[in-house]
Amino acid sequence: MIISFIGIAIALLITYWWSNAGAFSAFIHFLCVVTAGAVAFGVWEPASYAMMGGDAGGYAKGLVLLGTFVAVLVVLRLFTDRFIPMNLTLPRAADLVLGGAFGAGSGVLTVGILTIGIGFVQSTVTIFDYTGWSRRSDVPTAPTIGSDDAYILGVAEATAGFYGYLSWGAYTPWLGGGTINTHMPQLVRTSGALYRDSFDEGMGKVAIPPSAISKIELLDVPPVPLTGGVGAAPKAAWAVKFDVSQEGFDGAGQQFVLSASQVRVIGDGKSGRAMPVHPLAWMQEVKGVGMRPFFFNSPTSYATSVESKGDGSFVLLFPKDDLKGQAPRFFEIKGVRFRLPTSAKSAADLLAGGAGSSSAKQVADEDATNINPLIDFPDPKYSIGSTVINTNAAGSLELDKDNFIIGGEQKFPRNTTASVGSDLRVRGFKVSDGEQLLRLDATAQSDGVRIFPDLNSWVRDSGPTAQGARVAVIDESGSKYYAVGLVEDDGEWVLVKSMRGRPLTLKDIPIQAVGSGRKLSLHFRVPTKTKIVGLVLATSAEDRIVNTATITSPDEN
Repeated sequence: MIISFIGIAIALLITYWWSNAGAFSAFIHFLCVVTAGAVAFGVWEPASYAMMGGDAGGYAKGLVLLGTFVAVLVVLRLFTDRFIPMNLTLPRAADLVLGGAFGAGSGVLTVGILTIGIGFVQSTVTIFDYTGWSRRSDVPTAPTIGSDDAYILGVAEATAGFYGYLSWGAYTPWLGGGTINTHMPQLVRTSGALYRDSFDEGMGKVAIPPSAISKIELLDVPPVPLTGGVGAAPKAAWAVKFDVSQEGFDGAGQQFVLSASQVRVIGDGKSGRAMPVHPLAWMQEVKGVGMRPFFFNSPTSYATSVESKGDGSFVLLFPKDDLKGQAPRFFEIKGVRFRLPTSAKSAADLLAGGAGSSSAKQVADEDATNINPLIDFPDPKYSIGSTVINTNAAGSLELDKDNFIIGGEQKFPRNTTASVGSDLRVRGFKVSDGEQLLRLDATAQSDGVRIFPDLNSWVRDSGPTAQGARVAVIDESGSKYYAVGLVEDDGEWVLVKSMRGRPLTLKDIPIQAVGSGRKLSLHFRVPTKTKIVGLVLATSAEDRIVNTATITSPDEN
């Protein structure tokens, strides 16, 4: 109850302050708070979406809402203090009562916006002792979402209800296209703590770049079991099928992880209030098996992509009854809302696309050469190779607690003799259990990888299309594993670059010319015991196989 007491104390303090300041001053401040909150909700989503792809993505929605509210409130207070310097004199009793009333309104709205904004900031599911709304095992019916009934929830609900009412008029945040109740229903539930409900005790990825989600389809599913119980009654469902690219993965691009509370379908809101519904089941690819159904029947159930694979396909199943007769209008996932297709496909299309393998057309380069001799599977702890780096001199490289590289870019003097203790040595690129680090010698040479203009006419002639192509190794099922980083050695300096989850493209690779003497290695994460059959340049139109391979990643050491 710590946060509840702090929030309510702040609201009471604001009430007391403006009660003593007088009715007119309290009224002016109340108008400033109302306007600042309306402006904050008005610019909240467009501004935060633009920040979702950066390092601050997990904080974007909270920072934009809180930052805009505080900034606008400060500007309005400065303006009113400058141009309305005098106070109106009322009887003392009227000042106390009316000032207290407007002060209480300001206090509730201020604390409510702070509570909502903090709920949209990357953090654990529980902050101090406050959770709010979350998935929990003590709720008997799915979806297992319950509340801890903290006092501060009442303040947040009052704030959301107030701005939900205002958004019907001139204060609508979506330029006349809807209201808070039609576009962001159950706002307080989402902020406490459904938005933060991810793996790793809530510290998994809570935001996703809008560009990472593609190929959204709406499917009409006849009655099917949506829970894992024996004899579960079939229910009619809406299914949403979508693809997610590596930019939206957790763990610096290692894997996509999604909880049931981080995704929902929102109804059309024809009654004035849209109905949201969370999924009860999902389908995902299982390596070597294809698409398999699973159920969100516990707080530990997560939809996940195949480890190491650079993209994923999922189907989420939402019970129709929970929409209360409304048609599905929006698909919201990890804080980003997408408009659904106006017409649903039949359930016969549910498994279209097979086991989630690449849907792009494969084109085999007729000049492709085998690169088996250029591939090895080094110990990740020492995969940088030609230099030893002290963590105290890591520069802009981002390291995890074990000194593995998870992000950043930095040049270092070439040094093969420096002695650095194991606890201070920068390791290679991070891999997880069940994965191997594949290192490819990509030095520009006549019998090497064909990703440079001097060696590949398609790269030379395609211009921007080729420069935007993602570099990946591909297995026999068509699954792609994108390069996670590179190391370039020019004899004097060593460049170490991690993509931090973003697929490496040709434009990210330093310019290489045949005979330049620069050594280049690309690093990929691949599952153990996986047969790699080639190197591809992947574009939106095709997967161009530029080199072949016939090599299998080893089992775990």
